[in-house]
Amino acid sequence: MSDAAAPFRIAVYDLDRTVLRTPTFTLFLLWAAARSAPWRLLLAPVFLGLLAGHALGLYSRDALKPAAIGLMLGRRVPAERMARLAADFAAWRVPADVQPGAKAAIARDRAAGYHLLLATAAPEFYAAVLAEALGFDACIATRHRRAADGGWLAALDGTNCYGPEKARRVGEWLAATPEGRPRHMRAYSDHASDAPLFALADEAFAIGRGGRIAKAARDNGWTLTDFGTG
Repeated sequence: MSDAAAPFRIAVYDLDRTVLRTPTFTLFLLWAAARSAPWRLLLAPVFLGLLAGHALGLYSRDALKPAAIGLMLGRRVPAERMARLAADFAAWRVPADVQPGAKAAIARDRAAGYHLLLATAAPEFYAAVLAEALGFDACIATRHRRAADGGWLAALDGTNCYGPEKARRVGEWLAATPEGRPRHMRAYSDHASDAPLFALADEAFAIGRGGRIAKAARDNGWTLTDFGTG
């Protein structure tokens, strides 16, 4: 088969509770506040209140994220400081928190010639660094605005990269891939909110052992896979 006719293979991975065992958003904000401005940890009860308000449905993720980032990191973070924080965070979390099954799946997909894409609702200012540390070829994440001097702003640039928005962003990325070649896409996620992403995939892998994700896998014909083991 010629290169032009060979399928362009893509493996799309969610981040939190899929590749990494521990969700990153709250952890990064508390960790980064402790590293860069420890006094902000005094605001942790307010931060936890914001999380609780979102859990109760009082406001959306699009409202939660800028408020939480502004509270714990500030409304503007210099680019150099954020780069150091993201690099140090990746150096801490990647060796400690990659699920064994995720590590094995990523290695298999890479060996099989898949282009590795991390697609996550996490903020791009640390998600892209995690993606690079994990060996991904590209990253799609929640975008944030930049100041004129390049500093990162708490405000979102667009919409939180979650559910249908994540699928839309992946679709945009796919549209920019080589034309004239068939595609084969795998997708991995621990959460049923990624059903729109799975709808784009030729192979959908639901990550978990039971509960809601197992029911969603049965109902939708997804392959249930446990990343907690190698």
